[in-house]
Amino acid sequence: MATAFSSLRGRLFALLFLALVLLALPLAFLSAREAERAASEDLRRALYTRLYLLGEEGAREEEALLLELFRLAQVYGGGVGFVVERGRVAYSEVGTWPLPKNLLQALAEGRVYQGVRDGTLYVALPKEEGGFGLAVPLEGVRGLGRRLLFLYLTWGGGVLLGVFLLSALGLSWALRPLARLTQLLQARRPEDLSPLPDPGVAELGPLVKALNLRLAQVAGLIRELSEKEEAARRFAHHASHELRNPLAALKGYLEVLLRQPEPRAFHGALREAERMEALLSGLLRLSRLEATPPRPSLLDPKVFLAEWDVRVEGEERLWADPELLALAVENVVDNARRHGRLPLRAELRKEGEGVWLWLVDSGPGFPPELLPKALEPFVHGGKGTGLGLALVAAVARAHGGKAAVENRGGAAVGLFLPLASLKVSPDAPFSQGG
Repeated sequence: MATAFSSLRGRLFALLFLALVLLALPLAFLSAREAERAASEDLRRALYTRLYLLGEEGAREEEALLLELFRLAQVYGGGVGFVVERGRVAYSEVGTWPLPKNLLQALAEGRVYQGVRDGTLYVALPKEEGGFGLAVPLEGVRGLGRRLLFLYLTWGGGVLLGVFLLSALGLSWALRPLARLTQLLQARRPEDLSPLPDPGVAELGPLVKALNLRLAQVAGLIRELSEKEEAARRFAHHASHELRNPLAALKGYLEVLLRQPEPRAFHGALREAERMEALLSGLLRLSRLEATPPRPSLLDPKVFLAEWDVRVEGEERLWADPELLALAVENVVDNARRHGRLPLRAELRKEGEGVWLWLVDSGPGFPPELLPKALEPFVHGGKGTGLGLALVAAVARAHGGKAAVENRGGAAVGLFLPLASLKVSPDAPFSQGG
């Protein structure tokens, strides 16, 4: 079920509101507490100063002193003044007032007393045989904190709401590039895989870069699928063409045999049947290569190629499936036997993260017109099925590599085999460098 927190905007607004509340509430309580403490301290200092000045004016009669203390108590919000003489306490108002024991003890020892007890501030100064002082309730000071909290909750709440609304507008403005990017993607046609423009916001740069990379990969996959589809159509066309010829010849031979037994027709029919069998076998091998993953291992080329009497130049090792590599070598040997000349020699050359294995025969080399398409299926020089070098290219692609053909004093067929099990160029097209 969709909620306000399921959107990035809702989450940001919630975090903003929470941050403002967590900032405002502690500040409100701390400021109210600090205001109470500061007011209490100011009151204490003011009382002490006025009592000190009153004491400096000289000794007075008890009644006159109590009258001055009464006036001071009214100035500072109420309370009572008191005079202590020889252990007796007189108050500026009728009645008694509980004085802290520490106060009387401090005056008896000739010390100033300042302290709070039961919500009342006591300030007393010593004099001969006693002292005098004021007891002022702190209700007004304590109410200051409550009044400040009330102001924070009312006016401060309004200010907080205003700040939240302004910040929400700012966040909406900051999220506008993301909304524009969303609109741009929604307005695009499905076939439009061109890169997205720079969003102009540093935080969206990595996202757009990743999207452009993915779009490029999708475009590459679509191109690859198109190439594969085109290659499959060409393959089907060539396969049907190559199979039609032996079928037509076989049909002609069989028609001759229907009329009369003819040894040459019989041998011709057998030859065309063998040619069809070779074509179908090659096609089956190609399909198996596309469907079966290789099982590579580290091979020593000198030991591996000794079976075919191939002289090896170079000291590199190969990471390849022995069965698939043997299939490729056998097809190169068969191609050299049909169109070139044996023996073969092998050249090893490291390039990047892989090794090139070049197999070069002793013949005249590829005809120039055949060289660009020698690795394509059904391309041959008049003999064979035209699938031998296509199988070599398929073996290279199965390993994640590629194949190539050149003339190097003979027909040279190269296989690039990566030195790891990762495919670096899977399903490369059939071509001279396929």
